[in-house]
Amino acid sequence: MSSSLPQGWEEKELIEFIDFNPKESIKKGTVSKSIPMACLSEYCKTISEYEEKEFKGGTKFRNGDTLLARITPCLENGKTAFVDFLDEKEVAFGSTEYIVLREKEKISDRHFIYYLSISPQFREIAIKSMTGSSGRQRVQNDVLFKEKFILPSDISEQKRIADILSAFDDKIELNNQMNQTLENIATALFIDSLSDKESFMETTLDDLVDIKYGKDHKHLDDGTMPLYGSGGIMRFVNDFLYDKESILIPRKGTLGNLFFIQKPFWTVDTIFYTEIDTTKVIPIYLYYLLKRFDLANLNVGSAVPSLTKQALNALKLEIPNIIVQKKVSDILASLHNKILGNIEENQTLKKQRDTLLPKLMSGEIRV
Repeated sequence: MSSSLPQGWEEKELIEFIDFNPKESIKKGTVSKSIPMACLSEYCKTISEYEEKEFKGGTKFRNGDTLLARITPCLENGKTAFVDFLDEKEVAFGSTEYIVLREKEKISDRHFIYYLSISPQFREIAIKSMTGSSGRQRVQNDVLFKEKFILPSDISEQKRIADILSAFDDKIELNNQMNQTLENIATALFIDSLSDKESFMETTLDDLVDIKYGKDHKHLDDGTMPLYGSGGIMRFVNDFLYDKESILIPRKGTLGNLFFIQKPFWTVDTIFYTEIDTTKVIPIYLYYLLKRFDLANLNVGSAVPSLTKQALNALKLEIPNIIVQKKVSDILASLHNKILGNIEENQTLKKQRDTLLPKLMSGEIRV
């Protein structure tokens, strides 16, 4: 063993440290909680939604397990989460494209395993191991399980590392919960404003906005401008595609995941951006109006949920005149600015966490 190892750390194959895909049982036909891949947010520890459905098959897991997407592009996009919402001894199930990671008793800590799974070293090895046809590549389990990592042998040190990193994620989750409350208040106010239809007129989305495609970002350098995909911010880049207020509408993926943007941004081709005619509609008003539609009903995809410009352009809307819009929009803007403040704080927290993570996971910083 190398003399450069941090004191108290040792080199181990992952299979010695992690219980991969542990056996669990759910009787077929039982209605159980289910976590499809779409319920996992990108680069987010918390699982915020689930379904309840009849079990016919799938990967099974329980509280304390880490779910790691093993298929492209979900793995590269950061779909990895920690299960903590189930009842005691409850078993749930999900996509067959998950690898389940569980702690080994007296050897590893469950939260430490989650942070190991999102560390750059782990992800690089997992991604490099992928094989298969284009667009359907999967992690080679045998390669990943037998990979050697330098890890702290003392569980208490593992827990201290995980506690530091968890503090960032806990604050991020608190901000997310605050934003959900603010969003609920804004939505309630908007719905209340629709009670008087006297000044409303019928129109289509095509009359209010020009829907634009996103573009490739591989040529862009890192910078300060957010780059959006259908799951949210993917990275920050040095150029922008559009610099006015815009509503982003997913083209592929989670179709109800709308974003209202007020600063310069770039989008990839999985999400549309909109150039809004502000003489006819106030952007934030339109954002809350569109949120009331179930855009999934416009889905034209089979394997991957998809929207088209044609379907969106034909969407029928009812809007009041600009004066009426402005009364409610001023309040919506105030609430939305608070939401944006929390989002920006979360981005700072994520950067700080991601800077610390490899240093803590390698023993460069000891706790």
